[in-house]
Amino acid sequence: MVPNRKKINGNVVPKLMFAFALIFFSVLYGMVAANNRLFPYYTLIEAGAAITRLMPENKSLLWYFIKTEQDQAVTVQDEEMMAPGLTKVVAVEGDHSLSVKVVNAQGDPAQRWRIEWNNVWPAAPDYLDWAEVPKARPGTHIHGAEIADNGDLIFNFEHLGLVRMDVCGNVVWKLRYRTHHSVFIDEQSNIWVSAQINHKNAIEKLPLYRPRFIEPMILKVSPQGEILMEKSVFDLLIENNLEGALYVQASDNQFPISGGDTLHLNDVEVFPASLQEGFFKAGDIMISLRNANTIAVFDRHWKLKYSVANEFVRQHDPDFIDGNTISIFDNHNMSTPGHEPVPASRILLKTVPDGALNVAYSGTQKQPFFTNIMGKHQWLENGNLLISESRFGRALEVTSAGTKVWELYNIVEPGWLGIIEEVERLPARYDAEFFAQARQRCEPHQQAVN
Repeated sequence: MVPNRKKINGNVVPKLMFAFALIFFSVLYGMVAANNRLFPYYTLIEAGAAITRLMPENKSLLWYFIKTEQDQAVTVQDEEMMAPGLTKVVAVEGDHSLSVKVVNAQGDPAQRWRIEWNNVWPAAPDYLDWAEVPKARPGTHIHGAEIADNGDLIFNFEHLGLVRMDVCGNVVWKLRYRTHHSVFIDEQSNIWVSAQINHKNAIEKLPLYRPRFIEPMILKVSPQGEILMEKSVFDLLIENNLEGALYVQASDNQFPISGGDTLHLNDVEVFPASLQEGFFKAGDIMISLRNANTIAVFDRHWKLKYSVANEFVRQHDPDFIDGNTISIFDNHNMSTPGHEPVPASRILLKTVPDGALNVAYSGTQKQPFFTNIMGKHQWLENGNLLISESRFGRALEVTSAGTKVWELYNIVEPGWLGIIEEVERLPARYDAEFFAQARQRCEPHQQAVN
């Protein structure tokens, strides 16, 4: 029996046209919503973040692990040429816990902190959105960590909060603020840290910023965990007639509509009185704005003193070397998507006021050096350079001539590397005996708490 074509056309065609119309307008609205951050853009973003956090602990799904053929954790090429001292290593462990270790040249630990989000915050803090709160280990990572004079560890749960912890793992205090990336302890033991405020609604001072967006903040925190100063980077740029930096990512021809993480503050540090002054003076404050490819230095009254932009790509960790020199970790993130990373990252030296830019260290095809995200570096007293190749779970020490004298890989299990957020060579007084004595002082308190 042949179907009645008129009946089919009469019933099906209008339905198909209606379905195609729904699809067309859904796609059209989706494009408009994505470009203008309209509903349900952020709902979908939050849902995606929540799904990611709830995923099984499968290393292939987590960005903080990467496959490797490396099978030796530590290689000492020339211990005599290494700068002396123990090394602080901030990393993710194979059991998905977070770790800060203090190790010798062979990688043997003199001190270790194993850090769990749920032990520090057993109840989810109310200043975080549900999707931001870690649901499974590790759920976050430590980005920015320094050891205080008494051996306490001060660190950021990335974008989630600042914590001070003694050598036995007892929480001394925790700061309810979205801190991230960097911790700097000044000569008065105050803590300078990168932070942010997440805006869900528009704000009057920036009418062209579409919610949601991030307002980068500079915090100065006392050793006791009290906020001594809270400075908006938006306000700082506006006060110094640098509004253009706020709209550098805008593409609209009529209005510079902006939103999201336009600046990405990733470092704050203060010029210390112990360094010889030059163009830079004691009390000057340097910040790094990754997404604007900009480093700026302000005097103690927050007046712009110096800035440099676009001579590096998505940089991290600028450091004062002396009164006329800044050292910069240039991620130089220009590898081709889907291909093996080129040895692109560099350590740069920028001198002021002559403006010279020199490459102090760069990888080669034979000896690659590249991390597309994160990355730290430290100039050592003997002239060596200590580098954190974060994404590929490696730390290396090289001489001023570029000769490798020490290398450490964060091998979490055969075939897998975990990220290394940073390494730092500690002053001589932070030896094994220092940490042993510090643990003796805090162990009775730990037992009482348990």
